[in-house]
Amino acid sequence: MAFILDRDEFVRLSLNKILKKYGFQVEEIQDFSQLEGRSREIREGMILADVEIDVLEKSSPFLRKWNDRFILMSPLISDDLALRLKKMGIQRIIKKPVEPKTLRKMIKGISFPNGEKISLPSKKKGSIPF
Repeated sequence: MAFILDRDEFVRLSLNKILKKYGFQVEEIQDFSQLEGRSREIREGMILADVEIDVLEKSSPFLRKWNDRFILMSPLISDDLALRLKKMGIQRIIKKPVEPKTLRKMIKGISFPNGEKISLPSKKKGSIPF
């Protein structure tokens, strides 16, 4: 299962399409509260989100628990911000627009239950504007 949290409808559509190609079931969410009580689904999947730093700070206990399953997407990633995010426990950060190659690499770095590997399609050139 892959959860997508992003205000931009085009981004959500693009991610939905790509993640389904990668074999994920996809669910769009409005905020992290929608993931309460869904530990099993998170443990077996991942969360891709573009949220403000204050939302991340308010959600820090949640993010500490699931940091190995969380990918932050943002158009504004400075060195200072990246350092601040890493101190919060956020290790996977992708700059928007996301390069498919970068997303593939990020997903491959996530350990899925039972040593499951996600079969990702072969690399393609170009970037997806999300």
